Amino acid sequence: MKRPGVIVLIALLAIVVLTIAVGVIFWPWVSGWLPQSEFLESWISYLVVDLDIGRWGPVATLLLVALIELVWALSLGRKSESVERHLKRIGRNHAKDIELLDREMALIKDERTALLAELDLREDLVREEQARLWAQFEELEHAMAQSPRGTADAYNPGLSILKSTMIRHGQPELPLRLRSEWLRVISQLERIEVITSVSVRANHAAAQQSHHADGLLRLGDACHTLGQFERALAHYDKALEHGTVSQEALINRAVVKLDLGRHQAALQDLDRALKLGESAWAYLYRGLIQEHLGEERRAQDNYSKAIRLEPTLVEAHFRRGFGHLRAEEYERALHDESNVIELDSEYAMAYAVRGSARAALGDVQRAMSDLDKACSLAPRLPGPFLHRGLVERKLDMHEEALTDIARAIELDPESAVAYMARGEIHAAMGRQSQAIASFDRAIELDPKQVSAYDARGKARAALSEYELAIEDYHQALQLEPAFAIGLANRGAAYQQLGKHEQAITDLDLALSLDPNLAPAYYARALAYGSRGEYDKASRDLDRAAELDPSYIEKGQGLPGRGSAEANSMSSGGKNRK
Repeated sequence: MKRPGVIVLIALLAIVVLTIAVGVIFWPWVSGWLPQSEFLESWISYLVVDLDIGRWGPVATLLLVALIELVWALSLGRKSESVERHLKRIGRNHAKDIELLDREMALIKDERTALLAELDLREDLVREEQARLWAQFEELEHAMAQSPRGTADAYNPGLSILKSTMIRHGQPELPLRLRSEWLRVISQLERIEVITSVSVRANHAAAQQSHHADGLLRLGDACHTLGQFERALAHYDKALEHGTVSQEALINRAVVKLDLGRHQAALQDLDRALKLGESAWAYLYRGLIQEHLGEERRAQDNYSKAIRLEPTLVEAHFRRGFGHLRAEEYERALHDESNVIELDSEYAMAYAVRGSARAALGDVQRAMSDLDKACSLAPRLPGPFLHRGLVERKLDMHEEALTDIARAIELDPESAVAYMARGEIHAAMGRQSQAIASFDRAIELDPKQVSAYDARGKARAALSEYELAIEDYHQALQLEPAFAIGLANRGAAYQQLGKHEQAITDLDLALSLDPNLAPAYYARALAYGSRGEYDKASRDLDRAAELDPSYIEKGQGLPGRGSAEANSMSSGGKNRK
């Protein structure tokens, strides 16, 4: 900003210059008004002429310029002094700000030190509480190990792989006090895990990450044992997200998904686990899933791989033997289940499956001994009673079979197989209404069970409810279009209703699928006979009797057939054999 003295000096110079310029320009008009104008004119003439102002003009100009520069230099000097004073003032203010900031930083450091000390104290308290809870957790593990055999098998802290509910046999319920205490400890540990996961300092995070993941895996194991499958899955997901992906963790998460019924997701985890290396348990569980999905051959291959890797893996021997039983490979089933019993003499289901295999091979006495042993070893397991009931049914021991099947249903009210077996026993005893009630329940539990619709259809046909029977056969064929016996049964029902064309169509298709289906030949013979086509009927009766001699007597009731003809058909059938 300009000084006032400099401004005044410049103003005066400007006034002088302006006055001279105005005087020179307006002199002719002004001179007439001035007193003694001649004197002024003489003086100006003296200045211009005598002093030769033209000579002195440049000098005067230089002097004027020098004067202006002097004034400007003085002004700049004053300005520089002002700037220096301003800078000094800023420096003093900056020093004060730095001092203030230093004091604030010192306070912040003190507060940070105090907060870190408090955080360390809290972390120590959290660790102490966590250690106390884990100690309780381990005590509960020990209590589990001392519990009845089935529960101890379900949760064994020394075993790194979980046992699915699909392979636990005869597991009793946990005592209510033990279960409640374990759930309380797990809930508290879960809260601590959440707190530590968001409050751990960065410099401690790397060191605690692995420990945190291990804790989550242990919580997942315990939740699975308690049947808290969704809760267990959440722990496994977090552990695998934050920790190292190990083969055991992937297999255990697959087990949890398997028990939740998420079979495809479980298969994905098992495939990932097997990419990390072969594992007998991974093969076992993959086989279980494939067995559930109806892929029997692939399941058997996986069980064999599990046995190759771990020959003492009892469950793999058992599942493979059970698969052989379903495939009617009874000698192989007997061999596998005998291996199971050699490895574990108290494995109840192995006795049950071996007993069923022996019964199929005709060794009834030893079969019943095995089945009785299975039921005595696992009185709260439905499987042994179901197997014994099925064997008793085949031996026409209907009342004993009903008692065992009823016990199996009591132990497992959701067993569609048990209701199906009870219905078949009632049907064999001529109790069709009771059979239909059991089949109804079996279908309710498993709406995609083809054999249940077929069995109910036969029971309804036995009560002459042919329209309802046809509906059942139709439903079975909707589920399995190539179901030959279902086509034969529907054709027989159509024949009973007098719908011979539809009957013959179904029976022709049934025989194209299974040329050795004796009931289809007999039903078609009846349809041909009803239409008066006795030659065709006779050929079909001959073929039915050839396949099943019980149709010899049934054929005598066909129109145009007599006792002699039936005998002739019988002898003709024998000759063809």
